[in-house]
Amino acid sequence: MSLNAEEIKPPEPVVILGGGVGSLTSALYLGRAGLNPLVIEGPTPGGLLTQSHSVQNWPGVLEIQGAQLTDKMREQAEANGARFLSEEVIAVNFSQRPYTITTRALDGSGKTHEIQTESLIIAMGTKPNFLGIAGEQAYWGKGVTNCAICDGSLYKDKVVGVVGGGDSAVLEALYLSNIAKQVHVFVRKGALKGSEETRLSALKEKSNITFHYNTVVQEVRGNGQNVTGVTTSSGKTVDLDGVFLAIGSTPNTKLFENVLKLDERGYIALQKDQQTSLSGIYAIGDIVDPVYKQAVSAAGDGAKAALQAQQYLSDRVNHLAKQTVVKKVQTKDVAHEVIEIVSLEQFQNELANSDIPVFVDFYATWCGPCKRVSPMIDTSAGVLAGKVKFLKVNVDTFADLSGSYNVRAMPTVVLLDPSGQELDRKVGLDQIAELLQQLQVQK
Repeated sequence: MSLNAEEIKPPEPVVILGGGVGSLTSALYLGRAGLNPLVIEGPTPGGLLTQSHSVQNWPGVLEIQGAQLTDKMREQAEANGARFLSEEVIAVNFSQRPYTITTRALDGSGKTHEIQTESLIIAMGTKPNFLGIAGEQAYWGKGVTNCAICDGSLYKDKVVGVVGGGDSAVLEALYLSNIAKQVHVFVRKGALKGSEETRLSALKEKSNITFHYNTVVQEVRGNGQNVTGVTTSSGKTVDLDGVFLAIGSTPNTKLFENVLKLDERGYIALQKDQQTSLSGIYAIGDIVDPVYKQAVSAAGDGAKAALQAQQYLSDRVNHLAKQTVVKKVQTKDVAHEVIEIVSLEQFQNELANSDIPVFVDFYATWCGPCKRVSPMIDTSAGVLAGKVKFLKVNVDTFADLSGSYNVRAMPTVVLLDPSGQELDRKVGLDQIAELLQQLQVQK
């Protein structure tokens, strides 16, 4: 399900930052667990894998386009309850719970939104590196690019160059060799370092590929409008119509500097499995992995993070529920102490016939945090029996009623005095837990 930011009702049980393979795997697992995760996709839905023309190492699939694979994964996550928001994250606040994520619309309007969450999975990947040489930025988009899948078709029967010697350079050169007239590969060292021998062999067999080993590209040349070639460390000029950069990447961790612990290379440092330096926050995929950078390893990370987040939320609910119990309660079934509203007339009668404060829990069946608040309310209803009346109102069934109380987020509770006047209202797991604790102390 694709959402507008205005439709999101904080706090979310879990938010996933990023839309790649790791993110989609986490979304699938969390969706199947009934947590209906919110995925903030950012500007690249599907992640960098969408730029891969041919994926041949995904288990169970001989060959598939990267975009097709991520589309299938997104569809599967959606079918299991994941929700998607096409905005970019511009700020985070981890100083208090629930955590706050600030997003910005991608339509150029500059409109921002704040989203609160009890837990978070960071899957924001990396950004491509640049050479930092003369002409690189001047001709960016005029012949200099870092995505063969995106721009390769523009160079049909032309002469192009690929800068790099790793797996990404091998993939870019292979893809371009099927489009361009000639492909020059500029390798800083004396050999390619791609890890897949099959692809390396296929690349070396291509008749329209020329390798330049021990060569550093020092300048991108052009005519003011388009790229015309490059100058190398040997002083040689190679005529080109386009230059494709495939020289690695840098983790997208600027938002998390001085917020989460990073390693010396700028990747998010992990404590146990996918746990970061803050509880309830997990990180997966390329943003934590400077070595393997594989779609399948990101998927594995995503599964582990989802399971850790599930356990964290379960433990946290139990902890908060225990905090709300000031006195030991006799073991009994307290569910009947909370009255489920089945008609507007019933609701009005419960208020009219009450000489004690009324605690109204506005909830929805699709709301993950509501499910976590419910047992806390049940327990408190037993403790406060005869002191506070507890009502539950399904906002989908009684939309007009919830609207009359200006309920705009899930879960929301409203405390009314015996005359029906509002005494207090709280939104979210932590706030509701605090209110329940205050009521028990006052009793």
